[in-house]
Amino acid sequence: MHTPNQQQGIRKVVPGGSLSTAGITITEVTPQVTEWIPDLLHNLLPSSVESVRGFIREQNPGVIAHERYNTVLRRLQEDTLGFNHRRWQSTTDRWSDAEAEAVEYVNSLVEFAVKYHDVDEDDLDELSGYHRQRYKSLKDSLTTTSTGRGPLNAGLEALAKGPVQLHSELDDTPQPITLVLDGKSWSTLDDRGTGVRALAAIAALGSAFDVRLVISPALDAAIERRYPDWYDAHLRLTGTRETSTTDLPGDDGQPSPDQLKAAWEAIQDLPEESGRLRLLGNLPVDGTRDYRDLKQDDEIDVESGTVGRYILDLEELGLVDIDRRGQYNSASLTDLGQAAVEQYVTPDYRVIHPAQSTLETHLTPTPQPQAGTVYPAQVNTREGDQPGTAEGWLAATGTPSEGADYVQWLNGPSGVLDAWGMHQRYLAGRRDRGVTLVDDRIERFEDGRVSYLSCFDDDLFVATQWGGPIPTLGRLAGTLLSDKALSKVLTPSRLGSEFEEIDNSVVEKLDREAGEIIRWGHQIGWFGEDEEDYDGWRDRIGTVRSLCLKQVGELTNSDDVEARTELIRDLHGLIASATQLYYAAGVDVTINIRVPDTGMLISDDRRLNDFLDFARYTVPKQSVYGIHSGYRMLLEDRPDKLKRRLPYDVDDADSTMHLTASWVFSGPTMTDLHGDIERAIDQEANELREAIANGRESTPVMEIPVLIGNSYSAVRDLVEEYASAKSYQVAHQGDIHEGKQDLERLVRLFLRVLGTEDRPHRACPHDVAEAMLHIAQSTQSYDFLTVRDISYGLSNLPTKRLLPELPPTATKLLKTLLNADDPMGRSEIIDTADISESSYDRYINELAAWDIIEPREIEGHRRWEAHLEPWWTPQSDRDEPFADPDPDTGILFAEFPRDVASAVMCHLTTHYDLPDLETTYIEGIRPGDDIKALFDEYDRLRRWWPFIWGAFADSGDLERGPSGTAASDSTVVRLGQSPGPDAAQSSFQDISETATKRDRLSQPSPGLTND
Repeated sequence: MHTPNQQQGIRKVVPGGSLSTAGITITEVTPQVTEWIPDLLHNLLPSSVESVRGFIREQNPGVIAHERYNTVLRRLQEDTLGFNHRRWQSTTDRWSDAEAEAVEYVNSLVEFAVKYHDVDEDDLDELSGYHRQRYKSLKDSLTTTSTGRGPLNAGLEALAKGPVQLHSELDDTPQPITLVLDGKSWSTLDDRGTGVRALAAIAALGSAFDVRLVISPALDAAIERRYPDWYDAHLRLTGTRETSTTDLPGDDGQPSPDQLKAAWEAIQDLPEESGRLRLLGNLPVDGTRDYRDLKQDDEIDVESGTVGRYILDLEELGLVDIDRRGQYNSASLTDLGQAAVEQYVTPDYRVIHPAQSTLETHLTPTPQPQAGTVYPAQVNTREGDQPGTAEGWLAATGTPSEGADYVQWLNGPSGVLDAWGMHQRYLAGRRDRGVTLVDDRIERFEDGRVSYLSCFDDDLFVATQWGGPIPTLGRLAGTLLSDKALSKVLTPSRLGSEFEEIDNSVVEKLDREAGEIIRWGHQIGWFGEDEEDYDGWRDRIGTVRSLCLKQVGELTNSDDVEARTELIRDLHGLIASATQLYYAAGVDVTINIRVPDTGMLISDDRRLNDFLDFARYTVPKQSVYGIHSGYRMLLEDRPDKLKRRLPYDVDDADSTMHLTASWVFSGPTMTDLHGDIERAIDQEANELREAIANGRESTPVMEIPVLIGNSYSAVRDLVEEYASAKSYQVAHQGDIHEGKQDLERLVRLFLRVLGTEDRPHRACPHDVAEAMLHIAQSTQSYDFLTVRDISYGLSNLPTKRLLPELPPTATKLLKTLLNADDPMGRSEIIDTADISESSYDRYINELAAWDIIEPREIEGHRRWEAHLEPWWTPQSDRDEPFADPDPDTGILFAEFPRDVASAVMCHLTTHYDLPDLETTYIEGIRPGDDIKALFDEYDRLRRWWPFIWGAFADSGDLERGPSGTAASDSTVVRLGQSPGPDAAQSSFQDISETATKRDRLSQPSPGLTND
């Protein structure tokens, strides 16, 4: 085996730079690996033959003469390459297709090297029919390995475990391979997964060969932007055009070559599907897990008594440290174990070869390290082509009848939108504890029964699709108390083996057992004396959950009102019990109810009332005051339930309950239901227990905020939050320093690009968060957050999210220019955007009319570039266009005043055949109500209204919207009254006022009661 040296790895060579002619050169390397891997293997074959013949001469020179090579072949396969033939003979742990194809490659190569190494293609006619056919068969096998057309149709893993591993072990000096990347095919690639596979192949080659990439500066920048983690791992550290990037010291936090080698040697003997491997893969990268948690983890799925023995085995291999100091032993990964898990263990717990590990680890970045992560955020494990957008990924649930889980860990399609990114994207809809309404063009789940679960930093997120009251309650109960949640979140270490970890101080203060506090304080159901230990409770709650979910299927469409009512009562009890436990364990719960068609919901009174009743009866139940159930304190009126409560005092300094869950209701026009949901929850004021209503009994107040998540203030808060997390600085009005740009200016850009005609003052928080995630993972490292940063983040959103009122073809053209590194010409735009010439002609001037794109003359040819903030906006610090003035594109004529409003009118007059516009311009009308009326007369103008409104609206109108009459984006429903001399009278007044707020609410649906 050769010793890795500075010639092994991947290095860039710019076109025209110094390029050695040694080794193999493959031109026109496209993202389609099947188009160039066969050529590479064909050109590599002579050196592969020579490497094998050299190995044979070292082992047994006589084989070359007598051609009996079985013994030396087995030695090459098992001793040198590590293929264990006992696995092939096993019935439970056989080779994968990739391993089998790699073994077949070695078999074929040895036979070819011994019997046909000196055969020339021109001499085939001199061979017998058998040998001629055998030669062709072996040659075909050796040049199709890993292309999907090989002996077992295997993919790139066969390349890594076959040719790459063989040369890594046998070559003393890495051979040079020059790959000339085809710029056009890479720059026009739509399917990111295809590029990922090609880069994985290049990375695998780089582990054994001296790979030189010939790549243009524009393509280099494009790959850096689109595949940042691969670029960082292989090309970022290139010091010169001819410097290798592999085998660098581990002083940058990355494993050193020696560590990687030791990690591989330690882990390669753990059989796949081994409980030890699953156990290792479920230890956190940064943190520890108690043995008792590991024993309860269904994903590890080993006998409880086996966990300790397996951990000892892993400790002996140097992969795990054991902490025996506490009451409960705990395990954590060593540096060696962390390297092994991150580099060589796949999400489905397979061991991968070092050369292939790049495919698994560097193309999708690992989640940002979070100490509070409570489950391993594995990279995506879905096979085949998958949707490339967050919504597309979420909607592609799979079907449980075909093997998909009913409850799935939230994951995502890309390096930015991985498990952590998706968690952040959708959690951005939550503004505060309470109810947040989010307008979002969500996609319908492939199977509405599926729910998603995610937990980072003690923030639990659940997403499910609205399917009516009973199915939705069932999905929430099933998710919050799923085996996944119990295995990773509500674990014995969080709750205590006898629930002693929750309410510790209260237990001591009240001198009561934890079980009593849980039963009579938190009012957690199905918690008798037999359930006061974790194992007993988990078995009990799992049984109740399963029985309730079975009834959901039976009673969803049933006319049995009594049975439906009983089921809803049980489901409410399960959900309230779950959120109380999460709250007591210090976990914040956010529940996202997704309604794909809010229009249909709003237009159907029965469906609307079901939805409003769901909010009315479910939201207030998730409340707590200290250790006491808020619902039981304020709304419960059943005597038998009221008797089973612990005494409480109301602290005058803190007389407000806390909510144990936050709710996000999302759908295309969800904010239209703001008033309805507020009134629905407010109706619960009528249900206050009589003793509370008449003032005989004092209780804390329950306050439930009802907020809008798309508002200007919501977007502003998101931008500030993300900027603060990444240490960016932004400025508020009047506080602008050099380098800083006004926060309002940044938020206006989001409103202009994401707003719609009827909601120009709104932007979806999920899109804002996604854009900010892209900014956070960009290669820029400035101190200040700028318009350029926001434009970069927005340019990475799906096409249909940008300027949503425009036709898709227009936004494809715009996005193409936003993503370009250099100005682009007509034909290049048409090819890259994949649009027709007529579409280009139709929209290029319309985009230019607003200066959202501008022309440049380069070497006598017109090129276009994009700016999401035109120069003429009041917020811009420019007083002239980015490009040179050009009358053909609507840049200001000399006779027009050089002010902002005139610039806008001038563009429109030039590019639209609309006489009224010129009249309007001459009269000097600035954007306002009169301009809006003018825009409403023309379809081609109407779709630009959000863009111009966001630029010219007064600061005070950003929250209220263009009509100035928008309701507040934050209201609070108040149930109960603070203690005091006028409490009783105030409560009655509140109830009287609430009774008049029922203009859209009918009687509760059958069975959806407040029990």
